[in-house]
Amino acid sequence: MDEAFVGQNSGLCGAAVPGELFLRTGLHTGNVGFTVEVRGQAPSLDPAWEDVVEVSFYPLSEQSFLVQWAGEDSWELDLKEGLDYRVRYCAQGMDQAREKDVRLDDEPVLDRYLLQLWPAPPEPDRIVRQTSQRAARAHDYARQLPDDGFRVRAIMAQRRAYLTPEGTESFCDAESPHGIADMAVISREADLQSVREQLTSLSSYPTALPWDWTATFVVPADDRVGYIEAFLEQIGEHAFALGTVLASLESGEDYYLAFVTPTEFEQLSRLLTAHRMSAESVRDGRWTRSVSWEERAASSVIRAWAIANGHKGSAAPGAAITWSLESPEAPEEAGQDRPA
Repeated sequence: MDEAFVGQNSGLCGAAVPGELFLRTGLHTGNVGFTVEVRGQAPSLDPAWEDVVEVSFYPLSEQSFLVQWAGEDSWELDLKEGLDYRVRYCAQGMDQAREKDVRLDDEPVLDRYLLQLWPAPPEPDRIVRQTSQRAARAHDYARQLPDDGFRVRAIMAQRRAYLTPEGTESFCDAESPHGIADMAVISREADLQSVREQLTSLSSYPTALPWDWTATFVVPADDRVGYIEAFLEQIGEHAFALGTVLASLESGEDYYLAFVTPTEFEQLSRLLTAHRMSAESVRDGRWTRSVSWEERAASSVIRAWAIANGHKGSAAPGAAITWSLESPEAPEEAGQDRPA
């Protein structure tokens, strides 16, 4: 049960374990009234419900079931695998049921519940309404749980948000309410200055990460289309030296990147694998071939010649080119190189 609620603000519907929901009731032993609704969009909220919470859910299999506590019975739910759902869990009569503790089959139903699900991009869990003491204690319990994986799940939710049509808006509004993100989305057509600005704006950016190496950053001439990959690999190398992993979350048209600790990277890999995705540690040689010392030396000669002759990073076929990156704090220098 701890794993189900870790990192949540609410304690009635636990959604922290991928592919599972843990539902709490007021009654300890006996049957409760329970209804499940799968909707096409968010339903209106009936004011009769005393306690209401919302979470996000991502089915990991072709079939999902509502299951009784010890598996005595189950009911299949009409949910689609690989589709994000918003879940609303409504409760009524939790305090009365908690006081009764045990209900026999011939006794009146004390607490009732409604579980509603509809397709929606991932959002953080929230308490919609709180009335009972039972719910208040459950919420306090969830908030007091130690959480080592909350940021990992936030990164994953941000990545999944981009898989939905409304993803970007959901990512900005729900996952980064204060303008601070855990994940950067970098276009393959981005310039290096933009890459640096996006990575340094992340909440987990390692402030000790050096950038002086960018003045002599080398891209092989026969691999120019991979200049972003080569640049990210070098950033990953320097981050790794500081004990930080630059993680790439299954790239598509863009790169999805986050700075994480080695432990967080392991957790992220497991979660993504469960969602049929993957993560990789970005380091030298991950996407491009390594640059030899001979190429580095040749590029220095070409760079010096180009500056002396007024050219901007021109290079002969088979040679190497360099790309100098302007520091955000310093004015642009004369003779600064750009990719050939």
